[in-house]
Amino acid sequence: MADHDDLSPDSAPPWDEAPAERDENTADIFGDAPAPAAEARPVVETPPEGEKGDAYTVLARKYRPRTFEDLIGQEAMVRTLANAFSTGRIAHAFMLTGVRGVGKTTTARLLARALNYETDTVKGPSVDLTTEGYHCRSIIEGRHMDVLEL
Repeated sequence: MADHDDLSPDSAPPWDEAPAERDENTADIFGDAPAPAAEARPVVETPPEGEKGDAYTVLARKYRPRTFEDLIGQEAMVRTLANAFSTGRIAHAFMLTGVRGVGKTTTARLLARALNYETDTVKGPSVDLTTEGYHCRSIIEGRHMDVLEL
């Protein structure tokens, strides 16, 4: 009986106690929005649609070359592609290999832009990407429906 002296007949067992209040600032595990708080929260302005904030842009993507002339260390490949485009003998496949950081993804994106290049005056593949074509913005942002990055 000495072990049960701390329990009185009025006290409830610990499992019957009310659970701790849920943190109001966290989302539900099923994705529901957090419960509204009693006090007003400051409104965070989001950038207008179509514009993305620079806070989440990785430096490698922020400063990624936009034209073939901006590629550093790939002069032979750029010259080969320029010759192929100028003669109209564009290969049906390209294999880009190398270790991390040599520019495979950047080159592939530039190549996708060059192959899909279209403006008011140019209607075919072009290595000159100084003026932005119709599809360039969506390819740069990675949302073009015909360009997949694997």
